[in-house]
Amino acid sequence: MTEIERVVLDPDLVVTALQQKYVDSIPGEPAIRVTPDGETEMVIYDDAFTQPESGVALRPERFVGDLDLPDPDAELDDEEIEKLAERLGSEVRPELKDEVDLNADHEGDEDVVPVEYHKNDP
Repeated sequence: MTEIERVVLDPDLVVTALQQKYVDSIPGEPAIRVTPDGETEMVIYDDAFTQPESGVALRPERFVGDLDLPDPDAELDDEEIEKLAERLGSEVRPELKDEVDLNADHEGDEDVVPVEYHKNDP
């Protein structure tokens, strides 16, 4: 496996993955897949969170600091969902981490690499 030296990530991808996990009622678990060259994409695991054959998959929470998020399975009423959606839209970007542990969601020694954030412009 090629060693990932850095992660290149659009902050909107983290926000979208967190919204799908905590706000939207979609089946499966969203994750951020990091390719061997450090590029990222969102994937949805329908059955169980697994690691891809190449690169690594990380839960979106790994890219943010302390947001005090509810349990993903918690039953929230409409008002709580609306407040959470607003929080995710406004509080995620200031809490983005400058580095991430690539082994945070599977066994292995800590492997911390820098995260470079960019915005995809059309």
